[in-house]
Amino acid sequence: MASIVEGKKIAADILTNLKGRVARLKQQGVEPVLAVVIAGDDKPSHIYVKKKAEAAELVGIKFFKFSYPGNITATDLLAEINKIQAEQRLTGLIIQLPLPQSLEKDSADLINSINPFLDVDCLTDISLGRVLAGRNFLLPPTPAAILHILDYYEIDLTSKEICIVGRGDIIGKPLAAMLLHQPVTITICGRATQDLASHTKRADIVVSGVGKKNLITGEMVKEGAVVIDAGIFYDKGKVCGDVEFESVKSKASLLTPVPGGVGPITVAKLLENVVQVAEKMSK
Repeated sequence: MASIVEGKKIAADILTNLKGRVARLKQQGVEPVLAVVIAGDDKPSHIYVKKKAEAAELVGIKFFKFSYPGNITATDLLAEINKIQAEQRLTGLIIQLPLPQSLEKDSADLINSINPFLDVDCLTDISLGRVLAGRNFLLPPTPAAILHILDYYEIDLTSKEICIVGRGDIIGKPLAAMLLHQPVTITICGRATQDLASHTKRADIVVSGVGKKNLITGEMVKEGAVVIDAGIFYDKGKVCGDVEFESVKSKASLLTPVPGGVGPITVAKLLENVVQVAEKMSK
């Protein structure tokens, strides 16, 4: 029977630490400031932004939300992003994803308009390249949250086989890049992977970040595996992950719930990046 990751408790510990760091920065005359750009009226996205705002307020980080209609053009949104960076003294700037469908083809250009120094989501090409090289001073929030969980529960990575399900820029790619610097064997699976279970069954640690309900079931993991569910989507108004919780719980040694697992820690790690930028500015 799996131990269930207490994401809210772990996140609370990180936020408590950040609160002290923010207070020290303010004593030095440096104020951490996070700005979030959001376009459209996607309900889950606005909920996520609200959670970030609440956590920022809790630790004393100033928070700006710049909201735009879903029909804004890429040219106009790019101009707004540049204006925000020019006019606000920020220590972090993110674009809330996903963008409206009309902007999807321009998403890379919009993300790359963010000053890499302020890229606390680590999604610009420059940041991702530095993460791959192991030289970025910030870590992508969700992969950082996953590694924090493994460290918190004292999971020794030495010689472990890790299966990452999903190749996206937010989780799969950066997590794989970060794990390349660890003594592990990595398998990365995507849509084209045939017989997904043959890969997940072999793994000591399974990380899934796809956003597909019940993608990972109990029969797909080996006894005693660590299973990290980083997938998230809404199903009939309810937040779900990739893992069929009950069947996997009976097989795994450690399991993250959705909600309340990786998500709260990801928010805390995002704010940790904002504070790190502010600390770098203060030197």
